[in-house]
Amino acid sequence: MQKWFLSEYVEPIEGLHRLLEVDRVIVKQIKKNQGSKLHDAVVYEALLDTSELLLKFVEKSSFAQRFWCGSRRAFDMEVRNVNGKLVMHLQRPLKCSAVVCFCCPYEMKVEAPVGEPMGSIVQNYGRFGHTFYLKDWNDNIDLDIKGPWFSYTCCFDLIFKIYAHGHNRSIGRIICRRDQENDSFRVDFPLDLDYRMKLLLICAAIFLNERRLMELSKSREEQKRRLFVTTLNLLNWI
Repeated sequence: MQKWFLSEYVEPIEGLHRLLEVDRVIVKQIKKNQGSKLHDAVVYEALLDTSELLLKFVEKSSFAQRFWCGSRRAFDMEVRNVNGKLVMHLQRPLKCSAVVCFCCPYEMKVEAPVGEPMGSIVQNYGRFGHTFYLKDWNDNIDLDIKGPWFSYTCCFDLIFKIYAHGHNRSIGRIICRRDQENDSFRVDFPLDLDYRMKLLLICAAIFLNERRLMELSKSREEQKRRLFVTTLNLLNWI
């Protein structure tokens, strides 16, 4: 039996006992102003397959950070259970636009309970797609998430497979689905997976979406730059 499966009972954080009984969680991004260009803080909800609320993730950052740094900003996320009690804390550091991918990987740290490290999600750059490592509370890599390059189209679902580190057989999936209003993720994992690793996989779905939005933002900036250069060349030619 691998160490990332339950070898002994671990008492879950308050309000999270249901995680022991499920093998699927839905993660949805909640957008306050549909179609608005306002720079709102990010909000996510983690739901059980029965649409029952499990966790709510709320970004804590200033308007200035969101306006000037955009998707590269640093942010903290407070995570509360269904009773509104603070049970987790997520932290992602600021990334500059000139980041060198191999020496400064994107990372999200997770504390549960608040103040106690539970693990982290780290991006590892590959030639043929994205790989993300899930590290446990001892900084050991336990799970890998592998998937395609982020797509900028809403026509297809993005499927990321979950593997035990060093193994080739998939044990779960994170599926990114696009609807007309919100981004949503379906996270499938083994029923007997340690509940702390289940929590990390839920956080990984949020991390994946934030990285996807970051690359989408970079693509749009590049398109605007090319359009500006093309327009400038046309004006000079005229």
